[in-house]
Order: sequence, then C-alpha cells, then structure tokens
Amino acid sequence: MTAAVQTPELTPATAADSRAVGRVVELASGLLMLLDEHGITGRLPLDARAQASRLRHAVRLAIQATSATSATSATSATSATSPPAPAAPTGPDPAGELRAWIAAQPWAQPGPVGWVYLLCFRDPATGEHQPLRGNGCRGQFAGHYWGWTTDLVRRISREHRNPRWSGPGRLVQVALAAGLTFELAWLEYPATLGRERRLKRQGSAYRRCPLCRGTGGPLDPVAAAAAVLQAGGAR
Repeated sequence: MTAAVQTPELTPATAADSRAVGRVVELASGLLMLLDEHGITGRLPLDARAQASRLRHAVRLAIQATSATSATSATSATSATSPPAPAAPTGPDPAGELRAWIAAQPWAQPGPVGWVYLLCFRDPATGEHQPLRGNGCRGQFAGHYWGWTTDLVRRISREHRNPRWSGPGRLVQVALAAGLTFELAWLEYPATLGRERRLKRQGSAYRRCPLCRGTGGPLDPVAAAAAVLQAGGAR
C-alpha cells in the first residue's frame, strides 16, 4: 500500500494515532523477539512463517519511518530560519501498511459473537474431577472441554447431554460413554470463535476451572443465558 498525498501536519488526533501505532509496533516487536528467543519461528507452519516474515518487515519499516520522522523534526528545529527545502517525494506509509496488514489477518476479524464455555469432566458417583483417559499409546488425559456456541442452552442441554449426539464436540460423547459426566464450569460472553481458539492454545484448562480450584460451583446455562438477555447482551 502506498500513499500519494502530502504529509499532514501533526495535530492532536494524529499524535494520538502515532502513539497507538507505536504501541502496536512495540507489541509486535516483542512477539517476534519471543518467537526468536524460544526458537518457535522455525517450527511454525509454512503459512505462519510467511506471515511472521511479513510482520517483521512491516515492523522494520515502521521503526525506520519513526526514526526518519524524529530526525526530520530535529533538523527542522535547528534550521527554523533557513529557507524551506524542496518537498521530498512521498514514499510508502509503513504505519498504514502495518495497520492494514493487521486488520486483514483472520485473528483480527471480529466474527460472530457467542459464548466460550469450559466443561469439567466429573465422576458421577463421587462428584469429583475425573479426567477421561485416552486409548492412545501415550495414555493422554482429557479433563476439560473448551467450546464455543451462539446458543448456550441448546449446546449444553440438547447436544452435549445427548448421548446420541453425533455433531461437533465428540469428546464429550466419548466421556459420557466412558461413564463420566460433566459440569459447566466457566463462561465468557461476548466472545468470538478466535477467543476460544486462543484459550485452547494456552493449555492447562485447570487454571481457569473454578470447580477444580475450589473457587466456584457449576453454572446453569439457562440462568446464564437469561441473565445476559436481561442485561441486554452485556457481559
């Protein structure tokens, strides 16, 4: 993306926008530094590595543009009485390119609003937390299930609690078939599908489970949905 307009004067709104862009650049630089420090970049999928490379290039351009702007401001301050120099040709707008690139990424899209929820697998006899043990060679355990839905009551009551349900969320049906039950432990609304994916990637659902940590009890999906509806959709 290129800009073919004259450089605007720095107004309070432009200054605030510059600070916001600077903050984005700072966060992006920190993310890239962590990826490099832990050797994660080389293990990313090919498309993710390509996106990281584009982000690195955009950050570099934004930093260069900031440095050039600072140097120009210093030069202007020391030569206020000198005749004005010819205007330099307008080049690319790195900050604008960075904003456009971020806005175009899938994880930056708002998407439909719904519920992110956490199910905690329990032993129906004792009521205690009981992970589902997998049949894989490594004996993996699944103690929780992350999900996202636009209809919380239908998802929990009519799908997850239906042992004959064959749609998404097969892990819950496997847990029911193994003799376990579950409780609705944690909710977040409003939330996008991308929010659920980020929580999954963070791992260790135990940290967010009030039932496992003893900081709360099971939630009622009907009461939760009614509370949100009564509040006009607010969290």
